Formats: sequence, C-alpha cells, structure tokens
Amino acid sequence: MFNIFISCDENYAPHLATTIVSIISNCRTPQMLNFIIGDGGLSSLTISRLNKMIKSKGAAVEYVYLDEEKFEGLEVKRYGLSIYFRLYLDEVISEDITDILCIDCDTVVVSDILQITKHVTMDDYTIAAVENIGRSPYKSLGLQKGDYFNCGLMLINMNQWRKKNIGKKALSFLRKHPELCLYPEQSSLNKIIEGQWTKLPITWNAQRPAYKIIEKRLAEQHRPKHEFVESIQAPNVIHYMGKNSKPWDKHTLHPLRDVYFFYRAKTPWPLNTQKPKRNLYKSLKHYLSLQKIFLYHKRRNMSKPLIKAHSQR
Repeated sequence: MFNIFISCDENYAPHLATTIVSIISNCRTPQMLNFIIGDGGLSSLTISRLNKMIKSKGAAVEYVYLDEEKFEGLEVKRYGLSIYFRLYLDEVISEDITDILCIDCDTVVVSDILQITKHVTMDDYTIAAVENIGRSPYKSLGLQKGDYFNCGLMLINMNQWRKKNIGKKALSFLRKHPELCLYPEQSSLNKIIEGQWTKLPITWNAQRPAYKIIEKRLAEQHRPKHEFVESIQAPNVIHYMGKNSKPWDKHTLHPLRDVYFFYRAKTPWPLNTQKPKRNLYKSLKHYLSLQKIFLYHKRRNMSKPLIKAHSQR
C-alpha cells in the first residue's frame, strides 16, 4: 500500500475532499492507496462522506487523532492546529509504515501520485520535497539559498524519521524559537533537516511564484528556465499556497484556479462556493490596477493546455 497522510479540520473539509479525489482520479491503481487523515475536528457527516467517496473508488481510509494537550504552547495563527499533526507522525501512524507521503489539502494532483517514488532510493533518503521557490526565511534559520523546502508535499522515510527523532526535535525548536518559525512546522522542519533532504523536480509541488520568476526573476535563480516552465505547463501537483492563491477565495487570481474546480465538482460537496463570477469593477477596486488582471490572463495563457484539459464538462 502507498500511504498518504493529510491533516484537516472541518473548515477545510471540501478542500481535503478535492485533494483526495484528484489523487484517486489520476492514479492507475487506486486500490494501492491508503489515506490516513489527521482528524482535527471533522464532523461525523464529513467522515461519512469521505468514507463513501474514497472506498467507492477502491482506495482505503483511516483516521488518527491527537489529544489537545499535544498542542499546548503551539500558535494557531491562520493555519489551524491540524498542521502540527505531521510533527507527531511517529505517534499517530503504525510502526509498520516505512514510507509515507504528507500532502496539504490546498493542493490538487494531476498525475499518478505513485510515480513520485521513482525519484528516491527508498532506503537512503529521509525527506524528499520541493524547494520553496518563492521568498523564504532561509537566512534567519542559518540555511543556504535552495536548502529551504516547502512542506506542502513531503515523501518521508519513517525509519529515518524515527531514528533521528525529527518530529520531536522540530517541536522542541518550534516551542523554543517561535520567532524564527514564520511558517511553524515548515520552518522548524527545515531547521532540523538543515539542507539534508532529497530534492524532487519542482513539478511535484508547482508553486505560483514560478510565473513571476519566469517573467522577471530568472537572473536570481539557480535552476534553468525550463524547469519553471514545466511546473506551470505540466505539473504533477499544483499547490495553491500563498496570499490570494486559494481558488475558493473571492478575489483569487491564481491562473490554475479552474483545475481546482474541475476536481471539486467530483466531490460530495456541492459547489455553493463555485468559481466566483468576477465583477470587473470590484476586481479592479480590490487590486487597484489593471496590471494584475492583465498578468492573470497572461499567466493563464502560459498554462492554457493544462487548463483546457481540466475545463468543466
């Protein structure tokens, strides 16, 4: 079985379902998938819907929980407590699990997730992830440029995780130095790993800053242009990270928002938060200029084949 860990609370349940259905829809052998959901407060109705959706496709699902005392001293911020589940992985999942994929529920997967294992030697790696290609707090953590990964997708060798006490060390650092952890669990994990992680192609965590990098920041990069182009034209995983990037937000200008709604339509959650019908005047008022509207359409054209393949039918 290929184990996938996602943590979520009730507020993000429709987005959790969207991530899961995108994974199942693009996996050639969904019966190989086992979803382990970190339950941060899901309702019984939500759990029932998720069970039916997942099991009807031949995949498996289970739920894990944490006592509230585990969250003492941890800041909620805008991310919710469920983000801290992954730091307790060695406590909430079975000791028999040797490898697990952790993924955020603001993602959609548009290729066969099982192909990710081709990028690692299953015994040698600790964490395989994608560099955080936007601005990141690597300097404040004493890291080098390129050594800071985005934890929206992590393939984890649990034998190494347990052996090195990564989760416990990250929690300890987070509690001692919250001022250094701009993104709580992500920053603390990066500090503990200190650059010793396996780098995946950036298509496995396609991030919106790739558009801006292509447009005007290539000179600052340590990787070639074609890698960024591939991440926006043929991604494996789309990560709707960052401000004004969530597809379900009214004023989002994420070029790949349509892909989210394509998979959302396949979930048990009705699309009462459908792709917002944009009022041009309100959009201009919100963004203050035509420039961002222009960039939005320009960037959509850069990813046109991908968007067309996921158009609503």
